[in-house]
Amino acid sequence: MATNPMQRRARNSFLIGFLFALVIMAVVVMGLLYKMQGLKKESDGLKALQKKVYVAGDYIQSGTEVTMDSFKYDTVQTNLDENELIEDSDFQYMDEETGEIIEKYDSDGNPKAKKMIVKTDVPAGTIITKDMLEESEEQVTSDQRLQEYNMIILPTLLTNNSYIDIRLQLPEGEDYIVVSKKRVIYTNTSSVWLKMTEDEILTLGNAIVEAYTITGSKLYATKYTEPGRQTAAVPTYPVSQAVLTLINNDPNVVQTAKEGLWKRYTDQQQVEQRNNHINNALSDYYDNMKDSVEAGLQEEITKLQEGRQQYVESLEGTGKVGTE
Repeated sequence: MATNPMQRRARNSFLIGFLFALVIMAVVVMGLLYKMQGLKKESDGLKALQKKVYVAGDYIQSGTEVTMDSFKYDTVQTNLDENELIEDSDFQYMDEETGEIIEKYDSDGNPKAKKMIVKTDVPAGTIITKDMLEESEEQVTSDQRLQEYNMIILPTLLTNNSYIDIRLQLPEGEDYIVVSKKRVIYTNTSSVWLKMTEDEILTLGNAIVEAYTITGSKLYATKYTEPGRQTAAVPTYPVSQAVLTLINNDPNVVQTAKEGLWKRYTDQQQVEQRNNHINNALSDYYDNMKDSVEAGLQEEITKLQEGRQQYVESLEGTGKVGTE
């Protein structure tokens, strides 16, 4: 049967439109397939970067002692090499005497245990790498004690786990480092708690007495800016002959400390500093020394009693202290 031209033209137009639609659909499908393939490659690439790593659970201040409990194990995307990332073995070492694996940080106070600190401030969520950590310079010794001091002028921005030098400044500007790079265990508005060795306790005690005696002097603390990266300053304060004798005869002071203090005391420059500056400054106050020291000690005792009272009140009902 013959078809009229109008029908033929309509059928041809439909076929052309249908073919054109098929071409468009084919192009779209190919484009989608290509995009999906690209997304799959990208996804595979991201999956390849996913690793289980240790990250900082919270902000960690430079110089803070850390254990594996300071971090959390999380899945993150990183292209860091596996060798750069920390692992459990970084917090353990083998005792050369026994062959025993020991934690580098031991909460029971094992004197053989080493400690780890972070070398720089670490924001929460940061991946922890080996180069962020190093073994702490602070070592536990048998003569170490936790000491409270409330006569030291403290920096405004001092916080727990900061590191400080304690210095003695005389009226004419002479300035001496008494003890160096001590970690602040705890601090409040007026007091600071430090782990001190026997020789450090005696040395700082000498400086405290002289700070009380010499009008215009001050005993103050300076804060390390990046304690994880900065080495300890060398103490420059020369103790008195009386205190040096006490240290040398004290069985609780380790021999290396005695030798170091003796070397410092007999150094010609240190002798001159003691004789020409500190002793000269003290000579002007010998008559009033007893009264000055007693006044300073009384103020210190009053602060300690007030602080102790507040602490005891905070513990009432906990069973940690006895009450009358």
